[in-house]
Amino acid sequence: MAINKSAVAASLRLTVQTGTNSKGEPLVQNRDYKGLKPGATDGNVFTTAQALASLMSLPVNRVSRIDQNALVDA
Repeated sequence: MAINKSAVAASLRLTVQTGTNSKGEPLVQNRDYKGLKPGATDGNVFTTAQALASLMSLPVNRVSRIDQNALVDA
């Protein structure tokens, strides 16, 4: 059985450090930006993430791309 994958949606997630807990471990929150074009290159997504990070007062710990795909029987 052959399965085809088709891009449906994508989003950008920036994980930011909001502080530290009593043990000194970082506290983090995710900032999600939906509506990313599924065909956008990883380079363009990362460049956009850097631009958004430069506008934030909190440090960005991680940049993630979340792709959503539909699987169909071919």
